[in-house]
Amino acid sequence: MRDYYEILGIPKNSSEEEIKKAFRKLAHQYHPDKKGGDEKKFKEVNEAYQVLSDSKKRAQYDKFGRTFDSNQGGGFGAGGPFGGFSSQGGQWDFNGFDFGNAGGFEDLDDILGSFFGGGRRGNTSTRQKGNDMQAIIDITLKEAFFGVKKDISFRTFISCQKCSGFGYDQSAGTKKCDNCHGTGKIKEQKASFFGNFVQVRECGKCFGMGQAPNKVCSECAGAGRIIGNKSITIDIKPGVYSGQMIKLSGQAEAGLRSNSSGDLYIKINIIPDKLFKMEGDNLIFKKDITVADIFSGKEIQIENIDGKKINIEIPSNFDITEPVIIRGEGMYRSGGMFGKISRGDLIVQLHPKTPKKMSVKAKKMAQELIEELENDQ
Repeated sequence: MRDYYEILGIPKNSSEEEIKKAFRKLAHQYHPDKKGGDEKKFKEVNEAYQVLSDSKKRAQYDKFGRTFDSNQGGGFGAGGPFGGFSSQGGQWDFNGFDFGNAGGFEDLDDILGSFFGGGRRGNTSTRQKGNDMQAIIDITLKEAFFGVKKDISFRTFISCQKCSGFGYDQSAGTKKCDNCHGTGKIKEQKASFFGNFVQVRECGKCFGMGQAPNKVCSECAGAGRIIGNKSITIDIKPGVYSGQMIKLSGQAEAGLRSNSSGDLYIKINIIPDKLFKMEGDNLIFKKDITVADIFSGKEIQIENIDGKKINIEIPSNFDITEPVIIRGEGMYRSGGMFGKISRGDLIVQLHPKTPKKMSVKAKKMAQELIEELENDQ
């Protein structure tokens, strides 16, 4: 199999725009519906583009190359037969391979088909669905308390507007594919170190539909999607916590030829606050107090995260090392029972501070106070 960059006629450091431009030029040139088209070359161009236009797949290709090539003595590339698999954070990504028949394969065709992207049991719709994506959004603790709307923008495959994602002019209609005779599948006999086997693959001319379009979309060259910017607004409700995942169905990469889009997963990251610390649904607040505050019995005022002023009175015989708990003044509890809105607690930790300097008079008064307190015991 030729190198993907060689197929598109571009250098390895090409940009996304250069890859797209080369693909569109060659796709128009070799499309089977065009006079002088070449189905085999069209398939090669399309395969190369699907890998190099995807940053994740391109990185894998640049690192490992193809994991299997029957034209090179049946050997495996770097990483062995599973070199093309990737692991992110301990989660294996099998790139749409179908293991629905884990109970056993009927024959060699099924085994090889599952590993190398074909087989009678291959799930075409799964491979054509857009990939899921994940993004991390930073928000402040106040935004987590009140809720916030965030606008994000990212580059991915988006549905082609010219053909509404179908890849062809619907008004021009379709005809029975003369390459697969309407089955949407092509059988190929291949040789490998296992021996000769028959592989059933998706028809490259009609993309497995069984019907070939009369007029292919000139914008997306039949793929139904193009690389572009996607912007969405995320409505983050009050009560989210750091690390929480929000699923936005169908908001990620567009699928091939009007197939469903992938899901976008938003991971929430709450930026540490200078005054408050979040522990579950509770808020922790540290308040510095003076010796005078302790002995005078006056109320101590703090401002909560929502701007509310709260007065705290230090009771007599109070253990200053214990926190003051104010019920129902913490963070909102997400998903309260039966839709009822509730809040955690505000936990105030008091930190006594001694004065920097004391006059002779102040020291004398402090000594008299100590003596009085000792006599009161």
